[in-house]
Amino acid sequence: MKLVSVAEMQAVEREANAAGFTYEMMMENAGTNLAEVIQEEYGYLEEEGTLGLVGSGNNGGDTLVALAWLAKQGWKTSAYIVRPRPADDPLVQRLVEAGGSIISIEEDGRLKKLAALLKENQIVLDGVLGTGMRLPLKPELAQVLGFVRKKILGMEEPPSVIAVDCPSGIDCDSGEAAPECIPAEM
Repeated sequence: MKLVSVAEMQAVEREANAAGFTYEMMMENAGTNLAEVIQEEYGYLEEEGTLGLVGSGNNGGDTLVALAWLAKQGWKTSAYIVRPRPADDPLVQRLVEAGGSIISIEEDGRLKKLAALLKENQIVLDGVLGTGMRLPLKPELAQVLGFVRKKILGMEEPPSVIAVDCPSGIDCDSGEAAPECIPAEM
């Protein structure tokens, strides 16, 4: 196994993209492989619901790909868009076409829909921030992540949290974690 820094990983990705293995292809591979692992490890929860916390970057894209794949397999899936994505995002459209639902933080000012979704779903995919994140968190992200963390840690039977790349709020170079970081099972 080779360990690389965030900068080295970003350089590898840029080189791959320039050579024709596009970021879209990388997201497709990452999301599909994530979904296959979820199917293998958590298949018994198919009807219990999977919620994806989706950011604006490639990590959010990976999450949307995974949710769409699961929805096509019959899973109940929802995406909660934490950071804005393009209005014509084909990954959002794919999830909707596969039968998943989309909820945006922009339509959930007091986070009541998010609280309900956390109670209704047995799996949470943390795809808000990726490996290139730097601390401190922006206040609006700290608020949402802190809200999710508090809700999950306060549940008698919390959902299984799966981090896409790494838990949102961890600096992957230093290992430092924001206090709002959502603990992940996987």
